[in-house]
Amino acid sequence: MSYYHDNKKLPLDRAFTLNDISFPANWLRLATAEDKSAQGIEWKDDPALTFKNERFYYNSVDSDGAVVSTPKDLDMLKRGMIGDSNRAAHSMLAQSDWIIVRWKEGGSAPDSSWLEYRTAVRAEANRQCDHINASPNIDSLETVNPNWPESPDAKAERERREAEVEAAKLEEN
Repeated sequence: MSYYHDNKKLPLDRAFTLNDISFPANWLRLATAEDKSAQGIEWKDDPALTFKNERFYYNSVDSDGAVVSTPKDLDMLKRGMIGDSNRAAHSMLAQSDWIIVRWKEGGSAPDSSWLEYRTAVRAEANRQCDHINASPNIDSLETVNPNWPESPDAKAERERREAEVEAAKLEEN
């Protein structure tokens, strides 16, 4: 909560001027409720500050307590998002590169689920990059939602945990 005059926040412990009258820094602390009311000063809730997504905007609060959101450079955002997508894909693919290397060097063929996973990772990275490149503005960039596939190892682990939970539920009954 703060003191306001005509919806403008008044600075506490700082001198201020209202209607060509100068008030000392301690006036708001020392004045009675009647004195403040006579000057049109109200004690009320601060407005809720609504910041825009900090990934896409620079947010600040001006001297009146209002949020100012300035969009970041669109091309810079696109380059960063494409880099993020490509790094994520690289990281996911790197975890299974050894499977492909072993196969190409004469070892056993990988399980088809790994080949499908790797294809899906590349397809998702391409989808994201295409969406980013085609985005004409920040609002469109904000709709880029990654939908990475689940690796065969992660899927097997998830299914194992789900089976344990089901088994525990059956034991309880």
